[in-house]
Amino acid sequence: MDSKAANLWSAWHSSPEIRDFAQAWIAKPADGWAEADEQLSGWIHQDPDRALSAMFAIMQLTDDKKILGGLAAGRLEDFLGVQGESYLDIFHSLALQHQKLREVLDGVWQGAMPKRVWHKIEILKQSAFS
Repeated sequence: MDSKAANLWSAWHSSPEIRDFAQAWIAKPADGWAEADEQLSGWIHQDPDRALSAMFAIMQLTDDKKILGGLAAGRLEDFLGVQGESYLDIFHSLALQHQKLREVLDGVWQGAMPKRVWHKIEILKQSAFS
């Protein structure tokens, strides 16, 4: 696994900002996500490494299927549609190492993803439960 991928996956261990954001995301009631969701959306466009680190932290800090499903079908899909091409190698590398990422990717749909990105995600999704 390359060092950038490893750093993004584990950033929450050394970044209180990422850890606190992820914990707040997990703890918010369903009707209280607007502010955190807006912040994550901004990061997707302006600071994709921070956005991805936050989403990876959320994945690692909860097993709640509803939260993980909402993340997959929401901001993770958005991220892949906007930044997926630049991060394909990172997703591939991490998905090979982390079952949890493969399981979350299983909840992603194509949405606005370019075909090349979607094709790679589909391959990773097929291995989610193998």
